[in-house]
Amino acid sequence: MKRQEVELCPHCGEENVLQWDVEKDGFQVTCKHCGKKIMLCDACFHSEDNNDQKCDYSETGCFRRK
Repeated sequence: MKRQEVELCPHCGEENVLQWDVEKDGFQVTCKHCGKKIMLCDACFHSEDNNDQKCDYSETGCFRRK
């Protein structure tokens, strides 16, 4: 199901607001402003399959990256 997702780009600092289905399309998107890959960290943190609110994000990726 598509929901509104909001994520700040760590590369350019701009806010991205998009309609996205993380279950179908994953947690990695392209910033609308600078074109770099970013993760939907807030969506991941609050996802139903992340009950422990696990986050292992680093510059090299995270457990959600495809």
